[in-house]
Amino acid sequence: MMSSNGKIFLLDYKNLDGFQANIIDGKQQYLAAPLVLLKSTRDDKLMPIAIQLKQKSSTDNPIFLPTDSKYDWLLAKIYVRSADFTEHQLNAHLLRTHLLAEVFAVSLLRNVPMVHPLYKLLIPHTRYTLQINNLARGFLISKEPKGFFNDYVSSGGQALWLVLKKSLDSLTYSSLCPPDDIKERRVDSVPGYYYRDDALQLWPIIHRYVDGILRYYYKTDADVERDNELQEWIKDIFEHGFDSKASTGMLWDVLKKQ
Repeated sequence: MMSSNGKIFLLDYKNLDGFQANIIDGKQQYLAAPLVLLKSTRDDKLMPIAIQLKQKSSTDNPIFLPTDSKYDWLLAKIYVRSADFTEHQLNAHLLRTHLLAEVFAVSLLRNVPMVHPLYKLLIPHTRYTLQINNLARGFLISKEPKGFFNDYVSSGGQALWLVLKKSLDSLTYSSLCPPDDIKERRVDSVPGYYYRDDALQLWPIIHRYVDGILRYYYKTDADVERDNELQEWIKDIFEHGFDSKASTGMLWDVLKKQ
């Protein structure tokens, strides 16, 4: 979230609030849900200017500042880095990349025949999706011993599945589309945001390619609506990837016509 003058930004890790952290080798771990204020400097860098480790203000939830003692400020920043790792790995990476991609891939195999243009367009991009996800289930997020998160990460154990569930509850279709996501989060002017810069260059290239292929087969919206195989593909993704929630905005206007 950005201030009106474009100089102050808020990082809000509310998605991590309220979870019991993992226990590793018999020792209780800790998981924060910080609020972080960042300031854009004259040389286009983002510098933290205040950190609160819990969501709700209270007497035992101080606001840490760069003027605090060296190690208090360092510890606060370490908690933020830990929270950022969890948010990125479990939400942005595991859920939105691997697990959601699997829903799209499996739905494609279940509902769309090999001769369909949609199948031909998408199938190369599903290569190894199921294989790598199977490895992740066995070695990364396994509940059994030797699962990396379970054995070594504060957000492992029961917290892992609760974070994933909460992340799914907040998932929207627009958040998967970089132009919409960047606009909604108001980070279009964040300095040094290389993900945004690269994504906004790649997005129109991919869009032109996909649009050129699909418009060859679908001349009107009615053509899309009449394609039962395509509609079943979308419906399957909506039910199993977006939990049948209209609030996600996942092509709901198309589905309501069925």
